[in-house]
Amino acid sequence: MRIGSVHGRFQPFHNGHLKYVLAAQAQCDFLWIGITMCDLGYYPLNTSTGTREEPHNNPLTFFERVGIITDALLENGIDRSRFGFLPFPIENPDKLPQFLSTSVPCYTTVCEPWNEQKIEKLRALGYEVITLYREQPKTISGSVIRNLIANGEMSWTSMVPSATIKAVKLLGLRNRLITLRSERNGAK
Repeated sequence: MRIGSVHGRFQPFHNGHLKYVLAAQAQCDFLWIGITMCDLGYYPLNTSTGTREEPHNNPLTFFERVGIITDALLENGIDRSRFGFLPFPIENPDKLPQFLSTSVPCYTTVCEPWNEQKIEKLRALGYEVITLYREQPKTISGSVIRNLIANGEMSWTSMVPSATIKAVKLLGLRNRLITLRSERNGAK
């Protein structure tokens, strides 16, 4: 049985993420989907990764993301027996082998410089890293989608699977983003 893995913040899960996960799924019998930034507590800011650690950029919990991604994959005809989820603490790479065996290849894409840094980190830990494709510049961005949601603009709905649209509404993500941003601005 061929086992592989993908990873990401998926804040929120968008069509670019779906393309990536489906491309990796096509290479495997079973795919582990690693969720980074799975503890929504404070992370020390890493200047090499921009602001991805800040709470307003991570509004969805681990389990909310698992639910959204599961629904999106089921909507796209992927049998539930062909994928599973695990924490993927790339922000603390020494812990990563506690969650994913180094014998499992990591599929990735290269859409921004951070992807190259992740590849180096994973290889240094002993993982085989397989680049599925390069897409620069990035065509869809979670930060753009979060901004559109927070601003009440609906154009984001064309950038995400229907499972994400449903979850954004159900979870009240717009209000959550507004609150997180006002807390951020109040802390400055």
